[in-house]
Amino acid sequence: MEKKCRNCIYGTIKSQLTKFDDKAIIFLEGEPLKNIYSIQDGYVKMSKFLDNGDEFIIGVLGPGDYIALLALLQDKEHYIASASCLSKVTLRVMEKQDVLSAYQSNVAFKDNCLKCAVTRSNLFHTQLQLSAQADVKEKIILILKNLSYKFGYIKDKRNIIELPFSKTVLANIINIRRETLSRHLSALQKANILKVEKNTYILNYVI
Repeated sequence: MEKKCRNCIYGTIKSQLTKFDDKAIIFLEGEPLKNIYSIQDGYVKMSKFLDNGDEFIIGVLGPGDYIALLALLQDKEHYIASASCLSKVTLRVMEKQDVLSAYQSNVAFKDNCLKCAVTRSNLFHTQLQLSAQADVKEKIILILKNLSYKFGYIKDKRNIIELPFSKTVLANIINIRRETLSRHLSALQKANILKVEKNTYILNYVI
């Protein structure tokens, strides 16, 4: 799906490449929606900030993903979440009106945009809703299952998930403290459910 989206958009929309450093802020929630972005290289986190100031990460995007496309399709005037870099990032920057014009005039582009937007919108929200009543260990496994669709592969009947970000970011995605994550990861390893090697998570079964 990502490859089709990337191919169709570049042939119809004016754009320019822009590079961002690690931890750079691309835009903040509430700022006027001016541009749509396509990630060429690197990883970006989408987040909201709760009333108590805590960051709640709602998605991690990588090469081939769009940023702010969902807000555009929802006819929003402002960005609905903040975007910041988890690594050095190269983005293709497109003006929102150009993207909207292509969306309205190109049926294939419209269909692919909808698939991309709906998939990304539902993926994290659905997983987090399903895990709302689960205990912490179950939440960790559920989120790793979620992340395996983008960052995982199967080898020797085990699911290998290579995350391009730290355990602090993973803890924020699960909405728990970094120390709580470390404690439960240790328990899961002792139970032989998974093995952790830096930012690689090896589940001892195929999800």
